[in-house]
Amino acid sequence: MNLENLANLGEFIGGIAVIASLIYLAVQIRQNTRSVKSSTIATNTANWSSLLVNLASGDRSEPYSHGILGMADISGIHFQQFALMSRAMLVSFESQHYQYLNGALDEEMYRGYERACKDQILAFPGHQMIWEITRDGFSPEFRKVVDRLISEVGEEDYFRMLQQWQELAGQRKAKHASHRPNL
Repeated sequence: MNLENLANLGEFIGGIAVIASLIYLAVQIRQNTRSVKSSTIATNTANWSSLLVNLASGDRSEPYSHGILGMADISGIHFQQFALMSRAMLVSFESQHYQYLNGALDEEMYRGYERACKDQILAFPGHQMIWEITRDGFSPEFRKVVDRLISEVGEEDYFRMLQQWQELAGQRKAKHASHRPNL
């Protein structure tokens, strides 16, 4: 084997090594992307769970209840508490929006968050009023998203979940009553 053949062989082996390195790198990037997405979902879940559980605590539930309904006679302290809770929700939602835009959240997962924010937060008049007051503190892109979601909310949507609850409770009660043994 002469020097030229050895050089060609070395070039060939080098080319295979580059291809193998690229394949390895692609696999590592894919695994890293999955890890980032999984971590993002876990963080979002923990943030929202903590926020929602805190809303249900005794000292926060009254200001939150008064605030979501948009009551004009809300006390100053309750308004402040509600405004901060509502703003925290909007900030969390904006964070999810940008995680989605940057590829850290899958579209399916993001659309679920978007739907939940629309149906369970933005459907309430108090959150809509806080949005009107604070919307300039958010990015223009996010303002478009929230404005669109609010425009899709029907006037009575904030009662929909309660109505669904009452219907399901009535159905379950009827179902269990029909399965009770006669004593």
